[in-house]
Amino acid sequence: MTSDFTVELRGYDRQQVERLLAEADAALASSDPALREQAQRRLLKPDFLQVLRGYSCGEVNDAIRDRLLSLRSTTDSNAPVGDPAPSFVVVLRGYDMAQVDEAFARLEVARGSDDVFARASVRDALRSADFKVRLRGYDRTQVDVAVREAVRWLS
Repeated sequence: MTSDFTVELRGYDRQQVERLLAEADAALASSDPALREQAQRRLLKPDFLQVLRGYSCGEVNDAIRDRLLSLRSTTDSNAPVGDPAPSFVVVLRGYDMAQVDEAFARLEVARGSDDVFARASVRDALRSADFKVRLRGYDRTQVDVAVREAVRWLS
């Protein structure tokens, strides 16, 4: 399978993307609900490596979103439709990965919740988040943008 994604200087690992999308396409063609559910879980948390000369992150995220919508339309129409979990570039000096992952895990729980107070609590926690800067952490600009989008979504 060769995808039509743009190859950029820094992007998602091409082999990982090809494998995941092939798995998702096989699940779409299958009538096995367990296979479809497994593909949904993998699409929600892709964990692609960022490499030199990789596929365009935006284009891959759009393809993942399309496949998630297709899988959900045939399995559970009541499942919340959201973006896949953000995937950040690891840089020499960036935000502490454990802190960021924990904050976005709380965001995912809030997205699935109907409780207004839980969503407001997560929104306020994201607004006041003060992530520590460490060696080998997530790109600060990407995390800041994702936090602003999440706060806007929760407002």
